[in-house]
Amino acid sequence: MAAPLRIDLDGVALVSEANPSTVLAIFRARTTEGVTLLIPESAEFTVTWEHIESAQLDLARGDVRLAFTPAYVESVNWLRGSVALTGRWMDRRVL
Repeated sequence: MAAPLRIDLDGVALVSEANPSTVLAIFRARTTEGVTLLIPESAEFTVTWEHIESAQLDLARGDVRLAFTPAYVESVNWLRGSVALTGRWMDRRVL
């Protein structure tokens, strides 16, 4: 029996909506604590739900979007002032 299909966002590159030329983070996982991200060539960390204003997944387009609270954006350097990150995932299996 084939393994069930799952939405796998691990490895989705996230870019700033304002400046999509640079990958700011890599999506790793959604947990009960928040969203785990990886800064390219750096460390993995979790952004807790209190700092996430919205998290959207568009199944039809294959898009993911994370928007952060203004206070969080001001408190961290890695976002470079970006209030939202977007990415697109690719299906790994063709039916």
